Amino acid sequence: MNKIKLSAQTIRLLIIKFTGGFGSGMLSFATGLYILHRTGSALGMGVSLITGPIISLLLTPFVGFVVDTFNHRKVMIAAQITTSLGLLLFGFTFQLWPAQYFAELIGLIVILQITDNFLSTTLTASLVQLFDSDELQKVNSLNQSVSSLASFLAPIIGALVYTLISIDNFAFIEIGFELIALFTIMFLRFKNAIQEQKPQSTDASSTETVWQNFRAGFQYLRNQRLMRILIISSAAINFFFSAVNVGEPYFLVKTLKLSSTQYGITDSSLAVGMFLGGILLSLMKLKHHPVLISYLNIGFLSLVFIAVGIPEILNLSADINTIYFIALNTLNGIILVFINTPLGMYMQQLIPQHMQGRIFSLTSTISMLLMPLGTIVFGFLFDHLSALPIFAITGILLIIFTTSVVLTLSRQKLLNQSKNSSQPQLPQGISD
Repeated sequence: MNKIKLSAQTIRLLIIKFTGGFGSGMLSFATGLYILHRTGSALGMGVSLITGPIISLLLTPFVGFVVDTFNHRKVMIAAQITTSLGLLLFGFTFQLWPAQYFAELIGLIVILQITDNFLSTTLTASLVQLFDSDELQKVNSLNQSVSSLASFLAPIIGALVYTLISIDNFAFIEIGFELIALFTIMFLRFKNAIQEQKPQSTDASSTETVWQNFRAGFQYLRNQRLMRILIISSAAINFFFSAVNVGEPYFLVKTLKLSSTQYGITDSSLAVGMFLGGILLSLMKLKHHPVLISYLNIGFLSLVFIAVGIPEILNLSADINTIYFIALNTLNGIILVFINTPLGMYMQQLIPQHMQGRIFSLTSTISMLLMPLGTIVFGFLFDHLSALPIFAITGILLIIFTTSVVLTLSRQKLLNQSKNSSQPQLPQGISD
């Protein structure tokens, strides 16, 4: 293993990820809690939760078009400025018309979801222009660790601050975090050699519409069988993972009778595991194909799924079950990093830079589409069946699915065919 040596560029990126994730995480926690306390309604809470995914789905073609067409630094700066103005507008509007809090909060959620989609997709598509290919594993791993740390700390600090200040002041605090990220974005150093590469475009291509841009992304996926398999399988895996997202909270609280504090500790251990996994992966040098590493760890994840339901038949105390799920969720977090990071790094290198915006936007949307379906299916199953068979069958199905994907990739020699195209290609548009 190697020691972690952080360049100034890496530190800038990590500051952007942490300030953005921590600030928005605190605000998200506060808005959800505020809506729940004011409305006392699960429906009101549900509306606030579903607003973001709906906006993301509607934005998919536009995000890809903007990221692949316009200057990346300017897109990120515009997103940060819009976020800050939206927060400022919400804060003053809430002070003037506090009775209209629900509409104001939904409006804020819409603005933040729009700007976050543009910022996160642009930042992901910019990594191959900000770092050399041999740095991507470490950068992506540390990115994951910092994001997990922000996710872990945000609700803890958010709960403390929530008792001290009003929701409008939360928005003003969030502006401070957004301005730190904005200031840091201005100092990101894009590669000059890449920035100067521009397309040899005709008049027709220079007036490409949003729909033409979006359709080109679909055309790319249709022609790239490996990419198509990876994206569709990622969506399917997210469907299976809904079993844990839906079932574990229900199982721990309703069946195993863990207290709210005990459940909170087990839940936070997932972020701890992802933080540790990111640090561990950043110290390692992968010796096998990133796709194989990801799918091997999906196999390990399947075993974790099966293990989740085992306490149902062991009749353990609540304290022992808490320790068991702290260990299991920590392991789960580590495994998730070893699934997502190598696969994400590989896609960053495989996808042409001038198409990364639309492809990453499509990937996110396709993955997200099956998650509500998984939530409905597994929510129904956990209402009518015991937990152990659901977790066990889900784990077994995931093993079968993962094995079939790996065998398909091996038989068609898709991983061998992609070796020559795994190096980043020069973009056909302005990136900085």
